[in-house]
Amino acid sequence: MVVIASMMLASCGARTTTDSNPTAALAAGISEQCSKLEKPELGAGTVCFDSGFRIASDDFSFTNWGRSNNADSNVTVQTLIDLFGHSSICMPGATTACVMRPSTIQQLEQWNNALSGGRCEGIATLASRLFLKYDRPDDFAPGVQKAADLKVTDGTLAQDIVRWWATQFLTEVRDRAAESRTKTPLQLVSDLMQGLAHNSGYTLGMYFGATGHSVMPFAVTKRDSMFVIHVYDNNNPGVRREVLVDSTNNTWHFPHALNALDGTPIDWEGTTGTLELVPISARMGPFTCPFCNGDASTQRVLTIASRDPQSPGYVFIRARSGKTMSVTPESVSNSIPGATYELGKGASSALATITLPESAGDFDVFVKRASAEIPAGDVVLNLRRQGSADIQVVGNLAETVIGGKKSGTALFAVRSDATTIHAPSGSNARVSVAAGTNLSRTNLAPRTSLVVHAIAAHSIEVSLKGSADNEMATAHFAAGSSTHVTDSEWAMDGEQQFTATSEQMSAVSVTASPVVSFTPRKAPRTTTTTFVPSSIVISRPD
Repeated sequence: MVVIASMMLASCGARTTTDSNPTAALAAGISEQCSKLEKPELGAGTVCFDSGFRIASDDFSFTNWGRSNNADSNVTVQTLIDLFGHSSICMPGATTACVMRPSTIQQLEQWNNALSGGRCEGIATLASRLFLKYDRPDDFAPGVQKAADLKVTDGTLAQDIVRWWATQFLTEVRDRAAESRTKTPLQLVSDLMQGLAHNSGYTLGMYFGATGHSVMPFAVTKRDSMFVIHVYDNNNPGVRREVLVDSTNNTWHFPHALNALDGTPIDWEGTTGTLELVPISARMGPFTCPFCNGDASTQRVLTIASRDPQSPGYVFIRARSGKTMSVTPESVSNSIPGATYELGKGASSALATITLPESAGDFDVFVKRASAEIPAGDVVLNLRRQGSADIQVVGNLAETVIGGKKSGTALFAVRSDATTIHAPSGSNARVSVAAGTNLSRTNLAPRTSLVVHAIAAHSIEVSLKGSADNEMATAHFAAGSSTHVTDSEWAMDGEQQFTATSEQMSAVSVTASPVVSFTPRKAPRTTTTTFVPSSIVISRPD
């Protein structure tokens, strides 16, 4: 990535606002709510609002991290039950045991790959909840009074962080995030000040190219032409960080957001659509399960995550109409009408969700890597569409390079009545097909293809094709409801016929009544700020 140059500073002291200059009018309105007080601990400038959160006391002392070697610290079936309930995640039965639905198994694979990009959203959310006293440090470690004294290994801290991380992908949170991205950076500064004055907590999301990050905002000051949002950045614990919002051109700037592979510092900047402000109240639940059975949406939903942030895969989609969506490390471009691209917060391996309406017609999906020097990393790709099975493909799938001369073969060829999965020329592709209560898996050899036809008569038809695109075998598998989950492994026998080894899915132990509170556990404390804007009325949290 290219280092972003520092932005020009301009004075915001002159009162020359008119209705023809809404940016100047909004900046002046925010300035009127700021004091003339200074707080050295917040750097140069005057205080607009300060919640009282302080680095090295209220932040966590550990750094943001990705996927853990300890499976219980990652996304587990208990995580999904806590979010969506036992009946959505498990087959009917005792609430102390769970026979996972096929869609649950696929979701665990997907989210745990996405977790490799970091759990910044979860850390920012839990830090805010602790400061608001919705949770308490001694919930995780007896006797601990400050968040900064907690360790990752304390109690259920790691599990709580990953649960809050997952909420960014849920409809109720995504809708609030998308709504906030329609606002300008200055409008978000105004919203943040109002919310902090009402003792609300927030996460602040930033997007730059194909990377996102989440921090916790806690104060706003004014410095020359800039409004400074002071944040706890979980990539840099113990350090107060600043997101600068320019009152003149209504843009934002985050100096030294991260380092390039060679250690070069990278600044982020953006304008409307790349900055979001999500209140903690959006995560109070109950939540709608985005992947559970019974989704009647006519959208085709494609998700991608990479296991290794250093060698991620990037999606390129080409519709039959010629319209395209192209994702690179630096940008996302889209000309497909009605299609959307949403990026989760994390490194380049973070989960991306792409929706394409039926009106987009047939389309092909390619997975590419940033350069020839970067290996084709382990990628997981999911496709959900009405009237068909849920398909998941895992493997070293990015066989071509962004901007390269060869486009390669599409990983997915999505047609009205079928979806074809093409294994890359140089590696296997692990495929799972979830339909009803049946989960079927197979390992596609290089250059072979699997065709999954639309569900009909409560069954799915699958066809295996060789490297010459010749059909080798066809079989039907149940896709209806059952009282149990069947886990099948597909293979080919010596006569090029499908064979399937099946067994019933076993139950795993889960917590019957998880002690998870998505609402405040304690009454929020009163803010410790020394200045309250005169135009803001203090009231109870939303």
